[in-house]
Amino acid sequence: MNVRACSLALLITTALSGCDDQIKRVPIFKTMSWQSSVEAFEEEPRTRVSGTMPIDGARTYDLLMADSVLTSPIGGTESELARGAELFQQFCTPCHGSLGAGDGSVVGPNRIPDIPLLNLRSVLTRSYSDGYLWGMITNGRGLMPSYRRIPAHERWYIVAYLRQLQDDAVAAGEIPPLDAPAINGGAP
Repeated sequence: MNVRACSLALLITTALSGCDDQIKRVPIFKTMSWQSSVEAFEEEPRTRVSGTMPIDGARTYDLLMADSVLTSPIGGTESELARGAELFQQFCTPCHGSLGAGDGSVVGPNRIPDIPLLNLRSVLTRSYSDGYLWGMITNGRGLMPSYRRIPAHERWYIVAYLRQLQDDAVAAGEIPPLDAPAINGGAP
């Protein structure tokens, strides 16, 4: 076989092998292609075995325990509220909207239905304790997924920022204060 025929055969073989993603056959790249990872909402989180401690040593709280046991450890300083605003914009605005009024970009026809709990400025939501709101962010409920990926101490920043949004809406007269008489069931 002459050099030209060998070169042509090598070129054809190389071109055809490019169609079959040969890089996955190299052992070092195999782990990148077939890695074991869990995508968001792919599977339910595994329950902790009774009497054991999580690897990170952090205690887990269900919604009712968070409501009855936890209180906010932060004071609501300007830097904490700024961090809360940043986290709220990142994680909460798609559903709850930038002011927490339940008018996020994923709410509407053929999307998430407009349910009362999307409005974080409602009388019901404002009556929840800080621990309950923290537990809701942590565990999720209904259509809201768990946001455990947000570090536990940073979830408190979101709660503080949410309270600030609620206070601003009351001060602007957009919503009544909690001690105001209820009109039409009290849900603004």
